[in-house]
Amino acid sequence: MFFKLFKSDKSKAAEAASDSSSSEQAVAEKPAEADGEPGLPLGAYMDSAGATVADSLGFNTTADLKPADGPLAQEKAIEAIDFAAGIKGPGYHLLVVGPTGSGRRTVARARLQPAADKSARPSDWAYVSSFDPTGGFRALKLPSGTAKRFAEMMARAIDQLADALPAAFTADDYDLKRRTIEEEFRFSREDALESLRREAEAQNIALLRTPAGIAVAPVLEGKVVKTDVFNSVPEVLRREVETKIAALEAEIEAILTERPEAEKERRARLVALNEQVAGRHVRAALDEIKAEFAEVAGVESYLKAAARDLVRNAAMFVSGATASTGAQAARVSASHPSFARYLLHVLATSSEGAGAPVIHEQNPTYANLFGRIELGTAADGSTQVIRIKQGALHRANGGFLLVDGEALIDSPAAADALRRALEADEIRFDPPAGPVGAVGDEVPDLEPIPLNVRLVVFANAGTQRRLAASFPGLRRLFKIEAVFDHAVDRTKDTVDTFARIVAGVVDKQNLRPIDAAGVALLIDEAAHRAGSTRKLSLLIGDVIDVCREADHWADTEKRKTISAADVERALKQRRAINAAELAEAS
Repeated sequence: MFFKLFKSDKSKAAEAASDSSSSEQAVAEKPAEADGEPGLPLGAYMDSAGATVADSLGFNTTADLKPADGPLAQEKAIEAIDFAAGIKGPGYHLLVVGPTGSGRRTVARARLQPAADKSARPSDWAYVSSFDPTGGFRALKLPSGTAKRFAEMMARAIDQLADALPAAFTADDYDLKRRTIEEEFRFSREDALESLRREAEAQNIALLRTPAGIAVAPVLEGKVVKTDVFNSVPEVLRREVETKIAALEAEIEAILTERPEAEKERRARLVALNEQVAGRHVRAALDEIKAEFAEVAGVESYLKAAARDLVRNAAMFVSGATASTGAQAARVSASHPSFARYLLHVLATSSEGAGAPVIHEQNPTYANLFGRIELGTAADGSTQVIRIKQGALHRANGGFLLVDGEALIDSPAAADALRRALEADEIRFDPPAGPVGAVGDEVPDLEPIPLNVRLVVFANAGTQRRLAASFPGLRRLFKIEAVFDHAVDRTKDTVDTFARIVAGVVDKQNLRPIDAAGVALLIDEAAHRAGSTRKLSLLIGDVIDVCREADHWADTEKRKTISAADVERALKQRRAINAAELAEAS
């Protein structure tokens, strides 16, 4: 497997420092001795005791310097980050290793952002209902920056139907058509009874309408025969009449209860009428969306499925309008659980003019990386999806995802799921056991979304070892390492750059300028933290804290410039805090 490792070549750095020192001997005076080590030339701004000489720095305050944004002597690490930002193809994930305070996060983001800005805007993604018995969701790919508009247009369409459908089904025109169908089948029943009456009359039997219903009685000489008279008729004749009456009663019952095929036809015609009325309004509500997104793959099939479901469930809009009317009903409809399946769940969208995203997820739990599903109860008591929320992978798709290694190690289930996602190049919602922002026992099926992301993980040396031990599969995905050094050789160039970095801190933090004596103390503190007068610590985070606190003390003294006294006071306070933290930790 390809593995590109960028690390500082300390032997070459030492040679370079030696060459630089040798070239400066012409301006150097006698070497200094400090900490039992060979002294550096005075060109590195040190006196014989190893302290930085403020007057030799060549400026009065940091206001005289051109601020430096970049880190000090981290060329190899920067080269690795630039390589990871620029190389094409999947799998070139980046591990950024360095101590806390080395500026690794700031530098990485600063180097990745320009590459992201130049990249193409990634497509938008949204989940839409599949409108099938599984209750699953399709992943819909949309042009960059259009998902929110699609979602808004769909919500407006539902609002429009919530107002239009109740009005359509209570209109006089619909009521007339419905009653016409009902009357047609009622008249058809009357015609059948009339035909049966004539048939009975031919057999000397009468059909009589009574308050209790339709009765059948024998007729003799044009008159209905009473029961006592009928009982006196010869038995053979009486049985013949009774048989005819029984047959007629059976036909009457069939007519009154309506024959199954007639009832089926009646219902079918009413359904067709309802679909005709609802379909007209559904098409009108969705036409604008269909026209605007006609060229987007998958949109037409989704809108057709949504339209069929809307027509089938038009009664839901009519019954839902009883509680509210007009605009109020429309506004309620889009957020009502009953209509949730018609709305888009936007997972990723890009803003106008932006390139690829750079997302830093500080708490990489499963839900924060892969998203979450919110379930609710529908009107019929069933469980349905109310909202599908995006995760960091959705937001970073097409760009860079930045994660802290320690936080990732603390979420083993998320780390393992992240490895699978990167290996499969897809975002699949398959949460570990236990609730993940969802209510209910079953999680609906979500179609996987293609994943194209460059993972950047920040770690110190210890975290790097733990990552390799606990998650070897994930560790192997990092083909590139950017290693930030703890310290750099002290030379004229590095001291000059350090002073300009201090000027950059002052400028970015909007602090008072620091005089040369104050900067000299910061340089000496950097050497102290590096453990040698021949080195400078690269932990810029400490410098920022000291500068802020020194600015506070200058403010209390009403000074316009931060002095060496302010810096010394901030350094003492910082050392006391560090000592207290060490004592508490031990």
